Amino acid sequence: MANYYCKYCGTKTPTIAGLVNGGCGRSPSKKHGLYEGSEKSKYFCKYCGVANSSIAGLTGGGCAKSPTKRHEPAL
Repeated sequence: MANYYCKYCGTKTPTIAGLVNGGCGRSPSKKHGLYEGSEKSKYFCKYCGVANSSIAGLTGGGCAKSPTKRHEPAL
């Protein structure tokens, strides 16, 4: 069964509706944004290349090169 993740905070849900109906404190719009990539063993920031084993771990840190000042997972 597939899981769906927020690209801003890494929240994981089994349905898209469960994800997009929730709020996200790390999102510029304050709503979860769907991560459209596949599940991976490592996720990389699309702005600086930092790696982490989870989206939540990746997005928890700051990124000087990102417009939102947070890491964002590359697809």
